[in-house]
Amino acid sequence: MATIKLIIRRNKGSVNQDGSTLILLRYTHKGQTKYFSTGLSVFPKDWDARNQRIKKSNRGFTTKNMVLTKFKQKFDDIVHKAIYDEIEPTGSFVRAEYEIEQNKAEGKQGKQGKSIHHLTWEHFKNDFVDESRRTKKPSTIRSYNDFIHLLDLFKKSRGIKELIWQSFTLDFYYDFMKFHIEERGASNNTFGKMIKTLKTFLNAATERGFNKCLDFRSKRFKVFQEEVSHIYLNEDEIQCLLDLKLENDTKLREIRDLFVIACYTGVRFGDFKQINEQNIRDGRLRIKTHKTGQYVVIPFHPIVKNIIANYAGKLPNSYCNMIVNRELKIIGKMAGFSKTIIKSRMHGVRRVEQTFEKWELLSTHCARRSFATNLYKQGFPTVSIMKITGHRSEKTFMRYIKVTEDEVANMLEEHWNSFQMTG
Repeated sequence: MATIKLIIRRNKGSVNQDGSTLILLRYTHKGQTKYFSTGLSVFPKDWDARNQRIKKSNRGFTTKNMVLTKFKQKFDDIVHKAIYDEIEPTGSFVRAEYEIEQNKAEGKQGKQGKSIHHLTWEHFKNDFVDESRRTKKPSTIRSYNDFIHLLDLFKKSRGIKELIWQSFTLDFYYDFMKFHIEERGASNNTFGKMIKTLKTFLNAATERGFNKCLDFRSKRFKVFQEEVSHIYLNEDEIQCLLDLKLENDTKLREIRDLFVIACYTGVRFGDFKQINEQNIRDGRLRIKTHKTGQYVVIPFHPIVKNIIANYAGKLPNSYCNMIVNRELKIIGKMAGFSKTIIKSRMHGVRRVEQTFEKWELLSTHCARRSFATNLYKQGFPTVSIMKITGHRSEKTFMRYIKVTEDEVANMLEEHWNSFQMTG
């Protein structure tokens, strides 16, 4: 009876300089034993001998275990076929069949092909997402799945059955850009997010030895990122919201009040759901933000204190983003936010402009931009605002600052006037 087992050798001669050791497949039949290299190495402490698997303590264990499973399955298939054909599956026979299968696989791929212990792109991308679920946030996993879905649409549009590692060249980059921007109407920023995700996948695959095509690291394989003209509400506009008489509509009133609280705390709407009485102490909000995991302490503005007092010391009810964004536009229209806003976006080399009334652009994230921009205009230190918003990078933070050219001019005039008065 043949036995197939994955093993590692712990003797001194089998250990690499870094302390790792090669994972071998041991095939035994009627006392004859043959060893086959899987091409993967592991540190002995990360090897589960009983289950013939790499432990979770090893980075990339899910992907590597899949490689091992596929490798072992290859030998199972050889043995089962031999038995079916009434051939004795000796060690020499199995080795010969294995080498034939390996040569066929390498011949199909050519000089840049993969050996059978390497995963294809199509297998790797799905496995990488599954592995990422253990360490990444749900929003990141959604972005990974969105990218894979878009890539599937691209393949279908181009009549491509499957992509391989050598597919991701500069030619692919420009064709993918044409598909997403010209054919689907995406903006440069949206395309840039997809390329950023692709680079995440390819970097991981390259580090693990599956990908050898490095075109994606070229400077021309770039991630587009342009400044977007988002809106914010100034202090007077926030007061207009507070002046609305919404006593007869509980939902609108709660959404308005929660939005105003966000305008004076900078809290993401997604964080409101986790806030309870324990987070509100001594007139301050103390929370660990969901997105970045940073702990922030935010003192309450007098307006926020008044709102919370109206809800018996608690926050208003929180609603899902879709409902809030829909109702905010109704509230903004009631408040008379009819100023014309021109939004400009780049689609490839083509600039596209759209015209809106300001209320049409109101959304939950507008509150966070309003908080940062209004404090910035008041001269509050940027570093201190970042401590409250939880931003680690000033470059990222400055995208939240939506000061117009006229407002910058006014700030400069006030600075000069105050300087003359003190002089």
